[in-house]
Amino acid sequence: MSIIRGTTPTVTIHVNSNIDMTQIAELWITFRTKPGVPQKEKTFTLDSTSIDPVEKTVTLILSQEDTLAFAESAINVQMRVRMNDDMAYASSIIETSIGKILKDGVI
Repeated sequence: MSIIRGTTPTVTIHVNSNIDMTQIAELWITFRTKPGVPQKEKTFTLDSTSIDPVEKTVTLILSQEDTLAFAESAINVQMRVRMNDDMAYASSIIETSIGKILKDGVI
């Protein structure tokens, strides 16, 4: 996954687990700058994502403002869920990059 500043990418996370995705009660997908870069964070919740329990995917769309909030650098992404039975799970932290643009700002 690579994200370019000022764009509206669709991010799809494939869940490699046996959890029943129809039983997700709460969900957080957090994008955060790595240490050494000014701290920025964006978290998406269940209401701002789309879950496909058959394909075992979670999809979200970042806005131009979301991607512009991050400087050109590496970021970390992690998904956490709480199930209806209160069991909680977290994905591994994924590192990806934020690509640059020549003309800054929302278009």
